[in-house]
Amino acid sequence: MEHETMKQHIKEKYDTLSSQEKKVAKYIIDNYQQSILLSSSELAQLSGVSNTAVIRFAKALGFHGFLEYKREIRKEYVPAQRVYASLPLMDRDNDYVHSYFHNLNLDIQSFLHHLPQDILTKMAEQIIHCRRLYLTGCGSDEVVVDFLKNYLNIMGINCIAVTEEGLALREKMFLLSPEDCVFMVAFPTMTESERWVSRYAHRKQATLLTLTDSEITAKQLGADLFAVINERADTFFNSYVLPMAFCNGLLLRIFELNQDRATQAMKEYQALFE
Repeated sequence: MEHETMKQHIKEKYDTLSSQEKKVAKYIIDNYQQSILLSSSELAQLSGVSNTAVIRFAKALGFHGFLEYKREIRKEYVPAQRVYASLPLMDRDNDYVHSYFHNLNLDIQSFLHHLPQDILTKMAEQIIHCRRLYLTGCGSDEVVVDFLKNYLNIMGINCIAVTEEGLALREKMFLLSPEDCVFMVAFPTMTESERWVSRYAHRKQATLLTLTDSEITAKQLGADLFAVINERADTFFNSYVLPMAFCNGLLLRIFELNQDRATQAMKEYQALFE
């Protein structure tokens, strides 16, 4: 466990876990900061498993039991107040701003080094050739959805933003067809609405693209193509610095592969203001 976080440890062990243990692992990864506050019975209830499965999960990670696991994960977080439980001890002076930008700089370098160019290109090709693009994302994910919709429309891509949940979500996606493409933004947890979109996209045989911070989430959603982007520092807010950088790259790749159509659409858009 030395020099790695519990989240990294769980991800490394994930493929060796049983199906019930994987449910516990998935919940913790998706709700990492909040999970520190949970008892074994609470974690079991939220994961949809038995209390015994939670104990087996802890033992599968190499601990004697759940209490030893909880003591280890608590070392990563400030325990003083429940409302601030998601703020890590970034450094001994609690200089959160300096520490955040230091970590972000490291994350940007890692992002640039590991940027999935092939996935970027394949996603761009799917978006260019689909009949209609459905951009989906709930909660704070709307930031990315609205950003992409604005610029994709200007580039001549027929797209619909779907940020609602419940009945409104289903009504907006009612006309989804096999010629369409769904681009789902899923940070940092997988919601029931996102599970529904995944199931509906598969039923309609539409292509599903996913931008998320967890490979486990992408696989559970059954994404045809996915990009996994995350930052090393857990904070009380969802950071979209790297996802937005990926989206900028995606827009540029779409333009590179579709210059004639994009240029014409952008000229027509500009004419609206002349």
